[in-house]
Amino acid sequence: MKKTILGTFSAMTVMAVMMVSCGGASTPKTSLKNSVDSVSYAYGVSMTDQGLVQFLEQTGVLVSTSNIEFDYQSRITAADSTQKKILEKEMNAKLDSLNKINAPRLNQFIKGLTEGMGQEEKSAYANGLSIGVQFSQQMLPQFNSMLFGSDSSKTISKDQVLAGIISALKNQELAISKMDANGMVQTAVEEAQAEEQQRQEENLKTQYADSIAAGDVYMADNAKREGVVTLPSGLQYEVLRAGNGPMPTDTDRVKVHYHGTLINGAVFDSSVDRGEPATFGVNQVIPGWTEALKLMPVGSKWRLYIPYDLAYGSADRGTIKPFSNLIFDVELISIEK
Repeated sequence: MKKTILGTFSAMTVMAVMMVSCGGASTPKTSLKNSVDSVSYAYGVSMTDQGLVQFLEQTGVLVSTSNIEFDYQSRITAADSTQKKILEKEMNAKLDSLNKINAPRLNQFIKGLTEGMGQEEKSAYANGLSIGVQFSQQMLPQFNSMLFGSDSSKTISKDQVLAGIISALKNQELAISKMDANGMVQTAVEEAQAEEQQRQEENLKTQYADSIAAGDVYMADNAKREGVVTLPSGLQYEVLRAGNGPMPTDTDRVKVHYHGTLINGAVFDSSVDRGEPATFGVNQVIPGWTEALKLMPVGSKWRLYIPYDLAYGSADRGTIKPFSNLIFDVELISIEK
């Protein structure tokens, strides 16, 4: 019951909080003339008791008094008659202080609640108010965070958002066309996401600096070994068995046996150990595999030394930590039809 009521309040009270009162909030006179009046009044009391107060405390409209009441009630129960009076006086003084803080905001909320409940269900004003609250409290903060992250020196302009909304709604001449606006927003979001990903990757590179350095040393030393070929991309391979069949293309599916390890020899995946070859598209694997497969004739068995940027990059895949260079023994069994 309580969860259902809270769900209802999340829409109703958020709309009401936007209403700002210039004066006090009046309470309609209680008048229980009939059963309908009584159940209506009871419903209001029940909804408040079963979630509204908690919701207002959670959203910062009200400062909670429950901790003070709980603390003092337990102490008052254990006190003697003289001490009880002292504690009750202290408790009431603290509650009065909080009530004074809560009163103006509570008046604002009640004014908004009263006005909101007075709107017709499909009132244009009510709909505008509700959507305005969503923009103000949810959509704009999320968009702002998406674009600027923790950079407090930049913030979305509510005035310009409104200017854009109203101009488009009224079919006025737009400073930025709808098509250009959609493209601009998408580009801004993509650029922000790319910058955030770059920041996260740079932070990870600092965290895994020792691992990256060890991988670079390994690849540099490995490149000097006889039989190891280093491609312009940084991918290294050596031929364990030459094949003489056709070479796969981007659109092919291949059947392979493979055995994958880290540069320290730890095994992370192996179709050989499972005893069952794997089948997949040439372009459905990490870039290092795709590049190698298109150079391998069917029947070949190569050992691949794949730098992290051609493997899983900064992703953490459990055994495969960020910026891990990988080694695979790959046997190309066939091109599947």
